[in-house]
Amino acid sequence: MDATAPHPALDPAIAWPTLAMWARWEGERPDLVSLAPARDATADQVLLPCSPELLIQLGKISLGGSRAGLYAARLAEASADRRLVLCRRGLEGAVRISGAVSSIAEPLFGKTRAAMLAAGRERRAVGNQDEAAQWSAMARQLLIAKRASRRGGSVRTVSGGLPTLGKHG
Repeated sequence: MDATAPHPALDPAIAWPTLAMWARWEGERPDLVSLAPARDATADQVLLPCSPELLIQLGKISLGGSRAGLYAARLAEASADRRLVLCRRGLEGAVRISGAVSSIAEPLFGKTRAAMLAAGRERRAVGNQDEAAQWSAMARQLLIAKRASRRGGSVRTVSGGLPTLGKHG
């Protein structure tokens, strides 16, 4: 899927993954997006992006491999659609999502992987087997990274079992 392709959530036949968040609006723009209840905010479902780069970044965040913040913006700025989608920092109208990302690490991992698999199914349905295989490979790599993070690369592993007092090698 390229950056110019419409978001799959715009197709009513595709159930695109979302995360539960809280949003407060000021007119047509989100004023606050939060991972926890906030004053004057209402519960909302924020869509995951469909960009490979953004989904890889979300995978890293969900596994604790990136300290990047989460941002959300309107899915379609020039329409009546007020749904929010996770996006990159610096996008016009993007609002930083407040709250500890660690509180949603597990759902973020699962939804990110589900978005990768959904994108693969969508590409396969339109006959693009190569792109479908790339999306499936990304989902598999994310799962492998999760398993590797559970095993961990502890300091003791790096030091051959000897304590290093915080030094990594």
